[in-house]
Amino acid sequence: MTQPPQYAPRYFVKEHCLYESGVNRQGAFTRKLCNLAPEVLREISMDDGVSSAKFVRLGGVHQSGRTLPEITIPAEEVEGLGWIVKYWGMDCILEPDLKTKSSVWNALQTTALNAEKVTVFSTTGWRQIDGDWHFLMPGEERFTVELPSKMRGYRIERRCEMLDIQTAASLFWQPPAPEEIMLPLLAFTFLSPLNHFLKEAGCEPKFVLFLLGKTGSRKSTLAALTLSFFGRFTASELPLSFRDTANSILYNAFSLKDVLTVIDDLHPSSRMEEQKMNGTAQAVMRAYGDRTGKGRLRADSSPMESRPPQGNAIVTAEFAPDIGESGTARYFALELKERDVDLQILSAYQREAANGTLRRCMFAYTEWIREAFLHSEEAEREFVRFLNSRFLFCRDEFRKSGIRCHGRVPEAVAHLRMGMDFLLLFLKEKQVMDEESCAEIQQRFKDILYRLAARQAENIEQDKPTHLFIRKLFSLLESEKVCLLNKNETHEFVPSHCVGYEDEAWFYLHTDIAHRMVRKLCDEQGESFAVTAKGLLKAMAEEGLIKTSAGQNTVSVRINGKSRRVMCLDKHKAKMIADGAL
Repeated sequence: MTQPPQYAPRYFVKEHCLYESGVNRQGAFTRKLCNLAPEVLREISMDDGVSSAKFVRLGGVHQSGRTLPEITIPAEEVEGLGWIVKYWGMDCILEPDLKTKSSVWNALQTTALNAEKVTVFSTTGWRQIDGDWHFLMPGEERFTVELPSKMRGYRIERRCEMLDIQTAASLFWQPPAPEEIMLPLLAFTFLSPLNHFLKEAGCEPKFVLFLLGKTGSRKSTLAALTLSFFGRFTASELPLSFRDTANSILYNAFSLKDVLTVIDDLHPSSRMEEQKMNGTAQAVMRAYGDRTGKGRLRADSSPMESRPPQGNAIVTAEFAPDIGESGTARYFALELKERDVDLQILSAYQREAANGTLRRCMFAYTEWIREAFLHSEEAEREFVRFLNSRFLFCRDEFRKSGIRCHGRVPEAVAHLRMGMDFLLLFLKEKQVMDEESCAEIQQRFKDILYRLAARQAENIEQDKPTHLFIRKLFSLLESEKVCLLNKNETHEFVPSHCVGYEDEAWFYLHTDIAHRMVRKLCDEQGESFAVTAKGLLKAMAEEGLIKTSAGQNTVSVRINGKSRRVMCLDKHKAKMIADGAL
């Protein structure tokens, strides 16, 4: 501290020790309180967009003359004074008097009158402050934004030249990876700053982008380049990883509002690690896919505000995780082949990213959004209405394409098209790209998305529990681990591995036995099959794969002279699923 603490008149510092003076029944007195002079340097309001917490920055000088290290602690912990020994050491001594503690606390409070009072924002993204919209990021000159230490790469540069925008636009003409990879990555990147207003419009993105590729395909490097629009990142310095716990990932994801992040390296090295990472992947997909945070309670049992992810995420992985149909529907997959990335072109863009070119372009993009769409309350309302109508148009247009898919896929396609729409509109208004070029790229990108969506639909179908059950059942039959007997013959002996009967049109399965054998095979192969026998029957009935009777999903069939209730599975449809034709 350069200036001595400014205490109330009754307190003073002598030889770096805090004293108190006053008058009592015995007359005037002066007494030493402690062998240090503590001071409140700053009162901090930590604002995460959901709640605001108070912290205090403290400093001081010890009797020896050494400057005590500055510390920041929650405001409610200051009065107890336990932090003095905890952070400054045992040689910081309070005098042994019953009133000492309350006097030191009172003296410390009086220094707060001159302390700086600041608000620190602990999330990025759009925030309305004093009636104006601002895109908050670390490096912001007007506001203080502090993120968790793992997020130190995020930073903005509040300046931009036309050359910065031109360099970013060159990713269309000279991309480091094929268009089927690069264009969705760009669209997803420039979709991210729209998240706040998409949420207001009732159409917040609810998926992650999955970048699949073998070791050496440069998937993490390409993801880091994309992320460099929001800061300085390399393949070895990505913010999140599957080596982190699911809770850690989601805690940090809440801070990254309206920006992109990367969750790197879904690459288990053992069966146990694979199960752990699949569990983390499931939690991540559900958090981003539902945009809901975990429900938590305070110590007094009152509910805490949930903290769901508020930005967008790219996941890099060597293979798609085993997270079932619903998990698979929550991501949009891009597959990077081994020689897809042009290393020479990639290196050139990496140099530009290191020089801040991409993040300066993103600054220009957010400023353009603010000036074009957020300059008044009416403009903001019109912006939100437009986002909603454009989303509905793109989603419904895809639905009319005839591509059979999970209900989430049309929404992902619509959001990616919107990200590309706004990027191209920005480039056109900055006169970096003409209208004809923008229209041509939009059509090309739409065609790419439809192809990718059709492939994604196939992946989701493969993960349906009904399809998985049927494929595993056929595998068991082919390996003779289970068998089916002819329904129309009489069998005096039924083998122990018999799971049912068959005729030309139907499989008549003992539901519990067939379900147990399929689940056992999945366990042996390290795959998940969590659906119950009852849930399987319900799903089979909904998809029209089994015969139902009187509202029940099993039917009564006479076999070997006895009436049995079985799962009556359509043999033709089952074979089509097993062959990948349905």
